[in-house]
Amino acid sequence: MTSGLEARRAAARRVAKSAGMTLRAEKGKVLLVDSSEQHDVKLELDRRIQDQIRKEISQVYREDGFLGEEGGEEASEGQHEWVVDPIDGTMNLFYGIPHYAVSIACRLDGQVLAGAIYDPNRDELFSTHRGGGADCNGTPIKVSNRERLDEAILALGFSKGKKTIEKCLQLYHFYGDKVRKLRAMGSAALDLAYVASGRLDAYIEQGVSIWDVAAGALMVTEAGGVVSIGPSEPNGKIHLVASSGKIPLELT
Repeated sequence: MTSGLEARRAAARRVAKSAGMTLRAEKGKVLLVDSSEQHDVKLELDRRIQDQIRKEISQVYREDGFLGEEGGEEASEGQHEWVVDPIDGTMNLFYGIPHYAVSIACRLDGQVLAGAIYDPNRDELFSTHRGGGADCNGTPIKVSNRERLDEAILALGFSKGKKTIEKCLQLYHFYGDKVRKLRAMGSAALDLAYVASGRLDAYIEQGVSIWDVAAGALMVTEAGGVVSIGPSEPNGKIHLVASSGKIPLELT
């Protein structure tokens, strides 16, 4: 079983890095917009990267299911499924902010088994598999040892709906004078990778999609942290709190 998980972790690493290389090659080019909303933008590049990821995975795991931000089909019971966000942080990419990542996870019947997150701007490749710990560029990572809230750095994710934005603002108000710093950086996958590597002490998101956090959530737990995922909203969004497990979090 372990060798199978290691193979899937290796596949996630390889495919995430390949997709990231394509992203890096597109940096600075004119990006074609498929659709634009108040709090979101969809790029042709999102679809192209996801197609590349799906093709590369299917060359090795032909019988597996595939679910991505740009479409896909949910797996049947007992079928492995790859859960992918081709560009987590598309708005950052579109505005030229070098903070976005490729996120790839493999799960079975809802349980994430392995995953990888690749940041093409920093050339940082995070990976994990169940029972196998987590690493960044091959070096093992662990969550922060900080125990005091006033020494902690928290990331709070702003979602796209009015209700979740208001909730996030409440959290900003609540934590603002209690922690060392608050951050909103625009990539759930990287926020989770940063919690796993001890750069952040916690990440709280009131409405996020499973493809944004599947790989990162496992990464945090394998790095010694704690992840709580709340019930899905009618639109499929989930609530998530990920932390080192060492700081006292409230109002989450």
